[in-house]
Parts: sequence; structure tokens; C-alpha cells
Amino acid sequence: MTFSQHCARFFLFLLATCCLCASARADDSAYQNALRLLSEGRIEEAEASLRTVIGQQPEHAGAWLDLAILQCGMGLTDEAEALFGKIQERFDPPPAIQELIRQIRAKGCPRQDAGQSVARSSFRLGRGHDNNVNQGASNPFSLGGLPLAPEFRPRGDDFTQVSLETTRLFPRYGTTFYGQLQSRQHDHLSRYDLSTALVAAEQPLKLGEWHNRLGISLSAAWLGGHLYQQQAGVHAQILPPWPVLPEGWHYSFLSDVSRVWYPTLKNFDADILRHQLIVNFQDDETQWMGSAGVTRDFGGKNRPGGDKRGWIANVTLRRRLTARLHGELSGARQDWQGDQVYFSGLVDTNTQRKQSTRLWRAAAVYALTPRQSVTLEFKDLKNQENISLFSYRNRQVMLNWQYEFR
Repeated sequence: MTFSQHCARFFLFLLATCCLCASARADDSAYQNALRLLSEGRIEEAEASLRTVIGQQPEHAGAWLDLAILQCGMGLTDEAEALFGKIQERFDPPPAIQELIRQIRAKGCPRQDAGQSVARSSFRLGRGHDNNVNQGASNPFSLGGLPLAPEFRPRGDDFTQVSLETTRLFPRYGTTFYGQLQSRQHDHLSRYDLSTALVAAEQPLKLGEWHNRLGISLSAAWLGGHLYQQQAGVHAQILPPWPVLPEGWHYSFLSDVSRVWYPTLKNFDADILRHQLIVNFQDDETQWMGSAGVTRDFGGKNRPGGDKRGWIANVTLRRRLTARLHGELSGARQDWQGDQVYFSGLVDTNTQRKQSTRLWRAAAVYALTPRQSVTLEFKDLKNQENISLFSYRNRQVMLNWQYEFR
């Protein structure tokens, strides 16, 4: 997903996944609107919409179950328990739904008031292989026709990766805080070990019929144990009220600006501006999102190649295959072109750097228990450039285990 897609709001993602388990869902716009509100983090509006659906369609079992799960997630144990009781008494749900209710009751709802925050966290431990850890050049020869030194050729290695993510949601205000720590350690090429840290916050803002979201983020990356990059950004997502797409489809506009610093690289700091159109679709079995937009990269006057302009596109498909297994497929492309000649007389003769990066990812996620899952994923990254020294291809395969906790 684009970063738009943000971004992550883990609790809402988990809640939406649970909601997919409900049966007997009606194909009506009010209910689909409630699911959309859930996915966008607009908790109070989603709750009101679900109650409207129940009022209009008392036999809508899916809306009853979604509301019960929502109440439980907000820490309203008594309300959730009352709804679960009504569901079992009124609908005599099938064994799969009975089991879901039993599991939720066994875990319990967080004991807190509706105005307090709801926190969800996850821990991941993974093991994988990267065939080009150092992003070695695809062309084994330098521009002068001489063979590249070994350190500039592709070098593979196995790695261990750990990550911790946490999301804290304040349902009354819709505010979401997100944090992530991640570290990848290679078995042999430790100079390419990578660690990252990210903190972000997002706030919904309604102006008339327009639903918007404003966010900020701060991140840092360490390469080989040394600070490599720092980044700060702000974004605004606008959701117009105009129903121009078929039922089940939604669209929004996302703009973000970020500042990037490279402490160890001179003249490479930059300001990046992006504008994107995002389109998404969701039903009981499938989630789909695509985005496309333009971007500008403004560097300092001494940066090689000067400013850059380009475009970006992303697509993500997530589909439930069985009760415990779902598949994910995503693709992304980003094209850049420099405004000035890149290192005139050194790299090539009077050429502007042109870069096209394509990333494909495929994954299978299997739920072991309500809180544990394993994921097998494959990534293929191809970076093509008109300056062959910078072109490379990278393939990764990783198996990771995830545990979710409160």
C-alpha cells in the first residue's frame, strides 16, 4: 500500500477482519457504509450507522455481530455481552459464529470506558533470505568496461527480522497513534543490517459532508549501526461526499509532504511532495485498493542531478481463501527523472538520470489461533536506470510468526 494506506491502523484492521466472519449480510448501502466507516477509523459514526441498519433491518445478523465486536473492542463489556446474548437467542448462529463468540468471550473485552484509549500491539519474528543485500549492480562491468569490484556485485545472505507495532485509538475523538520498531540482522553482511523506528498520529476532521484525515509522522533508519536517514512528514486525506462510484467502491485524495535528511551523505537532503488518487473496494471476501499520483523531489542546489519529478502507482489485493487462510498480492511502481545532467563528464555524457522501480509482493497468511499467525511472503524488486551502474534486482523470501496482544 501506499503510505496512504496507510497507513496502519492495526486495531481497525483486526476489527474489520473479524467482521468479515459474520454471516447473512445484506447487500445494502447503509451496511456497506458502516463497514467503510470502520475501515476509516470513524468509530462513533460506524456505531451509529450499525444501529441504524439494525433499526431498519432487525434480522440483519451481520450488523448485530459487527456492533457486538465493536462494543467489545471499545471496552464496553456489558453492552457487548448483551448483544452476544441476543445474537445467540435470536438467530441461532451456525457453529463458526458460535465459535467466534466463544473465542471473544474467552479473551475478554478491555476493561475501560468508551472515552479512554484502546491499544493493540503485535510482535513479529521472521527468518528469510535476500539474494542482493547490498543492492549490487545488475551489470557486472563498470562504465569503463572493467569488472566491478566484488563489493559492488550482488551479494546474498540470510537474515533474522523482528518488529514490534502498537496502535492506540481514542474512540471518542477518532485519534490514532501508531508506533513501529523493526530490525533486520544478517548472518554475515552486518554492515547492511537495517533498523527503523516510526511514530505517527492521525486525526479525523469533518467539514460539512466532507470527511478528512490529517496526520504527521517521524521516522529514522540506521544502516550498519549508524544513523542513515531521518524523515518528518505531514499528510491530508480528503474523502469527497459525491457518490460517483458503484456501490462498495470509495475514493479519496491524499497529499503529503516530507523532509528527508541524510546525516552521512552531503548534498542529498530533500523535500518530497506527492499527490495521489486512492480507490478502494471491500466486500465479505475481498479488499482491494489502488492509487496513482505525481511526485516532486526538491534537492539542494549541489545535489547530483538536481530536482526530480515522477509518478507513482500502487495496487493491493487481499482475499480470504478459507476460514483461516488469506492471500495478499501487491504491486508498486515509481518513476523518476532528474532535471539536470547527472555528474556531467564522470558518469556519462550529458545524460539526465532516469529511474524506474517496480516491486511485487505475494503472501499467504495462516491463522494458528485468534492471536497467532504465520506468513510466507515473497518480494521481487527491480530497479532499472539509464545509468547501468545503478540498476539492480533484489529478491527476498521470508517466513514470519506474529503474535497479537493487548
